[in-house]
Amino acid sequence: MTKIYEILGIPFGFVISLFYVLTGNYIFSIFCLLLVVRICLLPSAIKQQKSVAMQQRLQPKLRRIRERYGNDQQKIQQETQELYQREGFSPMGGGCLPMLIQLPVMLGLYQVNLHPFSWILKIPSSVVEQLKTMGMALGTNVYEKNMYRAELTALMNWNKLDLASVSGLTQEHIAKIELFISKFNLFGLDLAKTPEFKHFDILWVIPIVSGLIAFATSFYSMYRQKKTNPEMAKNPSMGCMMIFSPVMQIYFAFLFPISIGIYIIMSSVLSFVQMIVLNHIYEPKKVLARTMIDETVYRRSKEENTKKINEFKK
Repeated sequence: MTKIYEILGIPFGFVISLFYVLTGNYIFSIFCLLLVVRICLLPSAIKQQKSVAMQQRLQPKLRRIRERYGNDQQKIQQETQELYQREGFSPMGGGCLPMLIQLPVMLGLYQVNLHPFSWILKIPSSVVEQLKTMGMALGTNVYEKNMYRAELTALMNWNKLDLASVSGLTQEHIAKIELFISKFNLFGLDLAKTPEFKHFDILWVIPIVSGLIAFATSFYSMYRQKKTNPEMAKNPSMGCMMIFSPVMQIYFAFLFPISIGIYIIMSSVLSFVQMIVLNHIYEPKKVLARTMIDETVYRRSKEENTKKINEFKK
């Protein structure tokens, strides 16, 4: 499993190191990665927003199906699927893709966070191995003494390392590492540290902020759902999702170093803003109006073509 995580981290290490060269700041590098991910997911988000409009359009037809077949759930499901097929509508609407992408991105960033010397700063492997050995010797708990986390431990204890004894470590390497360390924080918070659930301290601000933003996003999403699809909003699962999403955000923020927590916060904020903007641009009534216009134009064009064909046959 560790090998799989390492393989997952390699492409993210390449991307983050590229952005680090361009920006000279680790947080900016993470933000650039976030923008790339969001741009890639934008077509899915637009598709999801259009799907909301289509759901609203189909509500009267779905209501008639339920009224017609009463408690015959099998017939209701069959008629509903046939309606979806006729209308070219998918109830999934691309909504699961952002969630599926989020976890591998976080795991990839976690791997990058564990290998700052190798994957970001491109320090020679022979030098890195010596730094890792020193890092493990200075570790104070089972996690810091783990070989897999040794680079991060060495980074956190940089001032305690006997750099003179490291063969192949040049002044250029030292300057590069110390510049990286000087910027490996946000408002004084060390990006290498992980919030501890049993130990309340300033690092708790990351999970708390992450949870609040996730709750705001869920609340806004549920509010929009009530306006566009009242029947769906009555589903008890909607309330569960409103609670589940913030809880998962908080859980991940406690599970990973705060650099990952900051990525989660930035991603949530950007997702929230994107949701508001797309709700305005692709507001269901506007989308339905455009759809009806397009269908009318298509139908008239088809009728005109049919007339021309009939006249030609005569």
